[in-house]
Amino acid sequence: MKRNIVIASITAAALLSGTAVAVAGTQSSSTGAPTTHTTNASGTTTLSDAAHAALKAVPGTLDSLDRDHGRWDAEILGKDGKWHEVTLDGSTAKVLNQHIDRDTDAEDAAEAKALRNADISATEAARKAASSGTVTSVEFDGDRTQVWEVETVKNHKERDLNVNAQSGKVTQAPSDDDGDDD
Repeated sequence: MKRNIVIASITAAALLSGTAVAVAGTQSSSTGAPTTHTTNASGTTTLSDAAHAALKAVPGTLDSLDRDHGRWDAEILGKDGKWHEVTLDGSTAKVLNQHIDRDTDAEDAAEAKALRNADISATEAARKAASSGTVTSVEFDGDRTQVWEVETVKNHKERDLNVNAQSGKVTQAPSDDDGDDD
């Protein structure tokens, strides 16, 4: 009796404007042929599919993508130069809501400039960090040293990593010991 086999793989799954999107799960049918599922083994949409759907809804540069409460929340610096927020269903990657963030300030302008100068994209950062577990969040931090803050989960343990936005070097993020939940 043949069974469905779940093949866990970390692959570059989609090309978006020349950038690789990573972190995907693939399932095979009893015949061995790949199925077209866009969810991972837990039944949730992969970061790859969420990134693709968000950037299809709002072309531009992905600033952050976070899985929370069964949804993906994305922030995108649109090609129009405006900040967009997109909420996607966690199971289907269907766009649930999108709007322009009208509450921007000088800090957002500095973030946009730093994001445009990053050599490593959000999806490339996720791919680089994926060997440490399933990526659940990626966010650009352009304050001092420009890095992608990437959160992974493996064996029910969270791990915070930094991926240098210029070199792509992955390092352990400093611990957040200030007592808040950020």
